[in-house]
Amino acid sequence: MTTEALKGLLKDAHDHGYAYPAINVSNLDTGIAAMAGLNRAKSAGFVQISIGAAKQASPTGDPVEGSIVLGRTLRDLRKSQHVPIAIHTDHCHADVVDTWLVPLLKTLKTLQDAGEEKIFDSFMFDGSHDEIGDNVATIRRLLPLVKAAGGLLEVEAGGKWGGMEDGVADKAVFSTPEDVAMIQREFEAAGLGADDYLLAVAFGNAHGTAVVPDLHPELLRRIAERTGERNLYVFHGGSGSPDDDVRAAVANGVVKMNVDTDTQYAYTAGVDDFFVHAHGVQRSHSKGKKFFDPRHWNAAGRASMSEKVVKVAELLGSAGRAESVSYRSPLEPVVA
Repeated sequence: MTTEALKGLLKDAHDHGYAYPAINVSNLDTGIAAMAGLNRAKSAGFVQISIGAAKQASPTGDPVEGSIVLGRTLRDLRKSQHVPIAIHTDHCHADVVDTWLVPLLKTLKTLQDAGEEKIFDSFMFDGSHDEIGDNVATIRRLLPLVKAAGGLLEVEAGGKWGGMEDGVADKAVFSTPEDVAMIQREFEAAGLGADDYLLAVAFGNAHGTAVVPDLHPELLRRIAERTGERNLYVFHGGSGSPDDDVRAAVANGVVKMNVDTDTQYAYTAGVDDFFVHAHGVQRSHSKGKKFFDPRHWNAAGRASMSEKVVKVAELLGSAGRAESVSYRSPLEPVVA
């Protein structure tokens, strides 16, 4: 996935009024489930890891090491897929920029200089908890590092999301056109246009399930009108949102929707259902192997999560679009 290919996918979504699923994954099984769902839906999309997933993937809890371990796994899994899939790091808050994202970007550049194939396609900095001046200053610092690693940057405007993400909790506050304009000017100063980055704004979103979202998708359109820029918006905290609000957000410029809680729930629900139907036999060492063998219950979790990914793609309007030549993976030859 080259940066230009990713930009082309995002631009096409914006121009044709649909969005891509961005599924958080934390291990091999959830990665397989996410990609299988995108394949079944014939939808391009994102698989992404948070700092929590990165720490879990490292034997020492090092998020840089874990990002590379999990990122390499996802990169290799992607090679057998039939739809374009971008690999993304999610929610790097300001307090971990210098312990996660900056050293990760530098390490990736070193690996690529040594001949390794690119691992990540895009990276997210979450400056929504900072004053807008500090947010913009960090964006300025990250842009050359992201460019050197061959990626695309996703940022968050001022404002906060309700609920909790990676241990950070807030009540929802709405982004303002003024904050968005400051971010836009920073990208312009770096020679980047509106199609060169992803922008998340707060329009009543809520992470997790602790807060009921109070969504105002029309804010996305108003911000674009006020700033005079079309934006490639990202919908954070998409899990649990009413379908009509999701469709309205897409109609107002969202091209990527993050889904974590809903797919976590679907995976675990599949496992739970598997054990319910085992009727306790999984507790028998002599008779329960086909139930307590992790390969069996993981398969049930994968299947349930994949089904949820298909439904998300259908809701966002991306399902079926990967059959078009313009969406073809760079790994696949285009047949005339």
